[in-house]
Amino acid sequence: MYLMELIIKVAKVKRRELTTLILNALIIITFYYLLFENSEIIYPLMLSAFIIIIYFIVEIFKYNVFKTKLEDSRVSPNYQSNSLSSNEEEILEIISSIHKEYLSRIDSLKQERDEREQLFSQWIHNMKTSITVIDLACNKDELTKGNNKYIEDIKEENGILKKNLDECLNVLRLDDFSRDYITTSCNLKEIINTVVNSKKRDFIYKGVFPMVSINDDVNIYTDRKWCIYMLEQVITNAIKYSESKDGNKIEICAVRRCEEVELIIKDKGIGISKEDLPRVFEPFFTGNNGRKERSSTGIGLYMVKIIAKKLGHSISLSSQVGKCTEFKILFKDINLSGL
Repeated sequence: MYLMELIIKVAKVKRRELTTLILNALIIITFYYLLFENSEIIYPLMLSAFIIIIYFIVEIFKYNVFKTKLEDSRVSPNYQSNSLSSNEEEILEIISSIHKEYLSRIDSLKQERDEREQLFSQWIHNMKTSITVIDLACNKDELTKGNNKYIEDIKEENGILKKNLDECLNVLRLDDFSRDYITTSCNLKEIINTVVNSKKRDFIYKGVFPMVSINDDVNIYTDRKWCIYMLEQVITNAIKYSESKDGNKIEICAVRRCEEVELIIKDKGIGISKEDLPRVFEPFFTGNNGRKERSSTGIGLYMVKIIAKKLGHSISLSSQVGKCTEFKILFKDINLSGL
């Protein structure tokens, strides 16, 4: 049954070649018939039939080898392409490249799924902790007596809970990022001023002040909304870990480098240890500094890394313990790159 199917398939694939061979055989037989006696027809007839049969057997063998390799390529892109014609090898190479790209995409999706599951698992844990603290505070008898301590505990935990939920929503929005952002020419100073103004109360509460040194004509290629969110995370971190003392500043400046603009955000605070520095962009990593600050979730800088990558910006970080921390973000310069 399989052999018959194979013969039919080869006959369909090689119908032009077989038709040519049969026509050629008929011409030769006709030639012999016209020039020689009838008995002489047997020799060209047998010879033509033999050639056609041998050709057909060879093509069946080659087709079977190609089909086997084709089946192998469905299982794995790493196959041996021996005994194949150049056209067949080219077909299998294209299939192999598609297969490799497909497997790479699957691995990427699995990694994203695993990371997402880890994120939500940690968020659920964080929110359950806040709910437990609120529940304990609500059950205290002192709460009915107007004890402000428990009221403050509830407010603090409510703030942490709200922050976790906001970050949860932002991570969910990353799935729709490709439909939710538009990269256009944006004025960097205007974006920075918007972020600084939104953090005005935080600056005042911490006792530090922003020092912005950016020219009015610096335009970058980015999505304004997501860029503001990204810079809010960086500046919030800078405020949080700055030292609270008179005259302390957070320096924000921009430097043009070839066709790029380098935004530098530098705080004079507690700094980050060398051990923690390589991991600051990992999800839920808070390090030594975060362990001292309960409100730290370790998700802000992870979001910064993801958004910067999707927008085509590069971000780097350097720090000295007890002295400073410096963020550098590279944007495309509209004025110089001609975008």
